[in-house]
Amino acid sequence: MVKGLWLMGVLGLLMATAHAQTDISKLPVTVKAPTAGNQHPIVLFLSGDGGMKKFAVDMVNTLNARGFPVIGLNSLKYFWSKKTPQQAGADVAALLQYYSKEWNNHSFLLVGYSMGADVLPFIYQHLPGALQNGTLSLVFMSPSASTDMVVHISDMLGKSSTPGALNVPAAMNTIVNKPLLLIFGKDENDFDLHALTITNYKSLVLPGGHHYNDDATGVVTQMVSHWGPK
Repeated sequence: MVKGLWLMGVLGLLMATAHAQTDISKLPVTVKAPTAGNQHPIVLFLSGDGGMKKFAVDMVNTLNARGFPVIGLNSLKYFWSKKTPQQAGADVAALLQYYSKEWNNHSFLLVGYSMGADVLPFIYQHLPGALQNGTLSLVFMSPSASTDMVVHISDMLGKSSTPGALNVPAAMNTIVNKPLLLIFGKDENDFDLHALTITNYKSLVLPGGHHYNDDATGVVTQMVSHWGPK
């Protein structure tokens, strides 16, 4: 009986693993593979709630053109249904684990834009230790003060909505051992840096508003400068 239960447990684990792999294939991602011989870290890019529109696509393509393999997660599609931090962390972990093995690359740079920046600290909190250890830096592009980890139509239309239940600066304050870069457009005022108690971050203000004058090349140049030689 004990042996039978043990076998059932093993089979259940195998089925769960297979299911997780199937889920990875269904996640709304854009993948840009590394160029031959390139060992730059893998960039995970979380789009805003507008999804993979021109600016997000330009960011992914520009990062890849600079030599970085990129996994771009479409936040509009992924967060159309509400996610918990645990669920989003598990899905992102599955992506990073799969592509790190596929590309034999275990170093990561995590970048979130707009809604993607809001959810990023909660996702990072729920990554396995090995993936956290492999993360070299986190970039938050135009974060807000709170999130619900679900797309709100009112936000997409530029209208104010009820503050989310999850405090974004508080979650950032738990990331004490990684360099953080916060990027804002000059015309933005949705995030209060005084809410941060950590000192391991740098803030950068770029020309323009939420899309930084649509200058993806300029944004990526600033990121790469912050990351330093890789």
